[in-house]
Amino acid sequence: MKMSKTRLRAFHLLCGTAIALLAPVSASAGTIPDEPQATLGENEDTQTSGDILVTGRRDTVRNAQDEQVKSQSFATIVSGEELRAQPQQNLADLLTRLPGISSSVDQSRNAAGTGEAQYLSIRGLDTAYNAYLLDGVRLAQTDARTRAISMNLLSPFALASVRVDKAPTANFDGDAIAGLIDLRTASAFDLPEHHFQIRAQGQIAGRAAARDQNPWGGTVQLETAQRFGDFGIYASAYYGLKHILGESTAMQHDWEKYNNNIPGMIRDNLDNLAPRGVQWQAFRNRIERMGGTLNLDWNSEDMSLYLRSTYGRYKLKSWMDQTALRQTDLAPDQINPNPNKGNYDAAGFRADYGLTATHYFRTEHSNQELISTKVGGQSRLGNFTFDYHGAYSRGEQDYPLRIQSGFSGRPYIGTPTGTGVAIDRLVTSIGDRTSPQVVLSDGARAALTDLSTLKQWYVTQQFENAHERRLEGAFDATWHHADQGLVSIATGAKVEDAKRYSNSLGDDGALQYYFPTSSGANSPRYAATGPSIADLPGEMLGGFMHNSAQVPIKLLDTRYIEEQVRRLSTSKLASLDPDKLRENRLDGTENRVGAYVMTTLQFGDLQVVPGVRYEYNRFKGTYWQDQGATAGFVTSSRNYDQWLPGVIANYRPNDQIVVRASVRKSYSRPAFDLLLGPTQIERNDAGQVTGIFLPNPDLDAQESWNFDTSLEVKGSGTDFFSVSPYYKKLKHVLFSTGTTNAGGDLNIWGPPQSEEQGGVEVSQLSTNATGKVYGVELFGRYSLKGLPKWLSGLGLQGNVTLQRADAKVFVNGQDRSQRMPQAPRVMYNGALFYAHAGIYAELNYNYTGDRLYDLRSDRPDTYIQPVSKANLIVNYTMPSGLTVGASVENLFDEHNYWATTSERKAYLSNDRKGGYVETGRVYMLNVSYAF
Repeated sequence: MKMSKTRLRAFHLLCGTAIALLAPVSASAGTIPDEPQATLGENEDTQTSGDILVTGRRDTVRNAQDEQVKSQSFATIVSGEELRAQPQQNLADLLTRLPGISSSVDQSRNAAGTGEAQYLSIRGLDTAYNAYLLDGVRLAQTDARTRAISMNLLSPFALASVRVDKAPTANFDGDAIAGLIDLRTASAFDLPEHHFQIRAQGQIAGRAAARDQNPWGGTVQLETAQRFGDFGIYASAYYGLKHILGESTAMQHDWEKYNNNIPGMIRDNLDNLAPRGVQWQAFRNRIERMGGTLNLDWNSEDMSLYLRSTYGRYKLKSWMDQTALRQTDLAPDQINPNPNKGNYDAAGFRADYGLTATHYFRTEHSNQELISTKVGGQSRLGNFTFDYHGAYSRGEQDYPLRIQSGFSGRPYIGTPTGTGVAIDRLVTSIGDRTSPQVVLSDGARAALTDLSTLKQWYVTQQFENAHERRLEGAFDATWHHADQGLVSIATGAKVEDAKRYSNSLGDDGALQYYFPTSSGANSPRYAATGPSIADLPGEMLGGFMHNSAQVPIKLLDTRYIEEQVRRLSTSKLASLDPDKLRENRLDGTENRVGAYVMTTLQFGDLQVVPGVRYEYNRFKGTYWQDQGATAGFVTSSRNYDQWLPGVIANYRPNDQIVVRASVRKSYSRPAFDLLLGPTQIERNDAGQVTGIFLPNPDLDAQESWNFDTSLEVKGSGTDFFSVSPYYKKLKHVLFSTGTTNAGGDLNIWGPPQSEEQGGVEVSQLSTNATGKVYGVELFGRYSLKGLPKWLSGLGLQGNVTLQRADAKVFVNGQDRSQRMPQAPRVMYNGALFYAHAGIYAELNYNYTGDRLYDLRSDRPDTYIQPVSKANLIVNYTMPSGLTVGASVENLFDEHNYWATTSERKAYLSNDRKGGYVETGRVYMLNVSYAF
């Protein structure tokens, strides 16, 4: 089989890049660094080049295990070296290797089409139940409806380690029902005295190369650590560029009843569902990451001072081209034969007329930015230790230009003239559950695949922006008394102040331009008069998902559409009602004060750490509220407090074993925009209202009593085993899920109204639900012993999490026992690794079971089907400190997202829920050099 030109160019470029990077470094191979690079899981006796022991990466694994065993709480720790050994660059994907961690993505912004996850879930709880720290500082939040932090902004190249604390003690923030995720950067005192390292990676996206699209990508990172006596400087910077092509299939519309004579809600009879059209989507993505870290440290006998400063930027350009076969309104000279021109025939069965081909173009460009700075220190005076810091973080998320444009043809009804009583109706086959097809006659196929008949209907743009500035200050004092009995008493206080802003423009169609009919009126879809798809500049996409697209997909020239937007949509800004510019604006503040007291008791091998924490929260928001007769800015506020007791016990019969038990109370604060703000209206691509969301200032904080136990056993080398059962009892459960400035079905609705009646689901959150989470995590890592020398260094690592997360919620006038969002019941990871004589190879596999995506009223809920991914890594470390290697992400070319209506795999979701998405394999060449 011939290579395409793009593939051939990609192959040559990667080879050339690797040679160019290797040549100058290999020339200096005679210089042996103080601490040569290591390989993960290396056998204790493995040596390279004489007496040089390759230990670095193995030691990072061992050090992380030691820290985990010595921790006062239930923590899982992974080193940055382990993370950087993997082919992914996205932290959410990387951290799914840890026990009890799963990732998720918000497809309402086409994010699954990038091939990367965004959010992290701990132990079956939604992403919003986590607390996120960077070097111990709470990260600024920019997502509108969740406290989850998108991992897009943060790169593994900036991190020394990640600590996931699943039962934090009282000296940590209490709003962490699931746990704390603390991302840590390096200190100069963690690395060799005069350390410099460069890492480079070349990348090819296989799916993009196969479609002759831009497949190129790469990353470069530089870091240095320098020590000058008691003073140390650590600095790093990275830049990454990635191109990915995603492809997806989805149902065009929501599922409806097939037999309307059967009473009850649609969700109560899944055998009575009718599909309604199919769409096929191509996502072109350009992902750019950059950032840097500057850390300063000064140590003396009685005092340590430090500065931690990190900057991260994520810039996504995403273009979507979608073709579809769908049902639309008939033209005036076309007649619907159903009674009352409805969607059901005389016998009561679904009969959709108005079979139409469409093309839809949309951009989802986004810019995200984060800066975090922490200045602090520690003073030691006799038996007292004082820790203190002040910190600033600012996060911004901006959608600078969201373009939408629709193209449509005249409905096909099967008559010779295209007028009169409709004969052909929309019939959709779901024989292939991930590739449904519309049943077409020869005449329909000829008419609906002619791109010259798809005329431009409208073009519009939208803008969104949100940012938060966060300040915090903390002071902790610890009195050290003895090694046994009362060991220490610690107390401290923390103050936070956050100011946020968000606004959007254009979601109500204010900037929408319709191509006019001959009469000059706004054009209905069936009378679109703009240029045709065939006439617009662009290129045809071949090979889409085994050629399953029934309407050809043309990737439109993005510059042409952007120029249309400037002329036809942006020009409307000058005459826009000023109220439109501020009706979605929200200005708010959030303040929190926390204080705690905690003591450590030691009785032989038993350590007991009781503590109590108090936190007070206050929210205040000003926003535009239109109440019909009057409109203007209003201000509302809310406050509440929490007492959070807890105790943890650790029993260590020796240095290799620890048994833990913990009981603690924790809570989770509702996201700011869920409590306060204006009514939010969602519209489809045609500008029609599809949902209304009402913030609820009466939401309670979600509360949980958490019960955790674990047994951790450290073996020889990097061998490690643990078992961790857990149970959580929750009240005031909030069925919101991590999204990116986008709506979704939530917790409680007004009376359901059918689409045929012209109604929409009106959603408002409630915190009346109760729930429980229970499960067990199993982890094991073992290097095989007694093997022939060439096999020494062969090992296995794996973890399994089995869990249940359920709640009783009130929906549509009924109490319902329901799975909680983003809570897979089964997760597991497996890895086979080999580390010998400088060679490191690993084949790893990750599996995440099905999850609830959203909770709906009279319709079936949406589920995410199981997702799996395998990666292959091969590296070779030379005595000089040079490491070269290659890796493949998504080795078996699995899908990365699959949403269904109900738990049944046969019922593919519509596009607003994500559908079925593939992004293909990614091939990488890796080079690093430390000296």
